[in-house]
Amino acid sequence: MRQLSAEQISTRVLYVLIAVIVLLFGAFFLIGFDIPYDEDPTFNAPLFTDAVLIFIYILVLATVGMTAYAVYRSIRGRDKTSDTINNIPAAKIAGFTAGLTVVCLLLTFLLGSSEPVMVNGVKYSDAFWLKATDMFINTASVLLLVAVCGVVFGLSGYSRKISLKK
Repeated sequence: MRQLSAEQISTRVLYVLIAVIVLLFGAFFLIGFDIPYDEDPTFNAPLFTDAVLIFIYILVLATVGMTAYAVYRSIRGRDKTSDTINNIPAAKIAGFTAGLTVVCLLLTFLLGSSEPVMVNGVKYSDAFWLKATDMFINTASVLLLVAVCGVVFGLSGYSRKISLKK
């Protein structure tokens, strides 16, 4: 039996996930979507809501688990000689990225709003979860902006022009 490459494994996992997602969301919208909610008949209570939520929880837990495992392997298998790879300071970039993410999460949580909001006609006022929601939305926005700036800088050729003059 031949051994599969990482690319082949990740491709197969992607196809399986896409198939499960298409089937689950197809069932969600096509089977029992118009069932009225018992407590308020103006709302729908789709039949497969619990299945979608459980699937999302499984995906989040699997992602957190794989991330923790990847960080563990990266830290455990890292040698100090690989701090710079092809004249790219990989260790500094990884440290800066991790630091920026942690600082951004902390700042956006502290600066996040805890102002109550109306959700489906009910006032939601749990300060922690309101701040946590703001934290994730704002951190994602800031990190996307930083990534776009990094791509634009990389495409500009500015760093290569400076190094060629030396």
